[in-house]
Amino acid sequence: MAENKIWTADELLAMTPDERDQVIRDRVITDPSRIPAAVTERSRLKADARIAATESDHSTR
Repeated sequence: MAENKIWTADELLAMTPDERDQVIRDRVITDPSRIPAAVTERSRLKADARIAATESDHSTR
């Protein structure tokens, strides 16, 4: 199956449940080295912001 294929609802509905399951499993990244750098960086920035907000909330209590 194509790496960047975007499946339509009609295409997914035409598949068997096992085929749909495989389409989803094929798209899940389980190897951290395959995660695009931009996604990792965006996640890190969000986590850092969340941590900073949580820590500042605790300092005012």
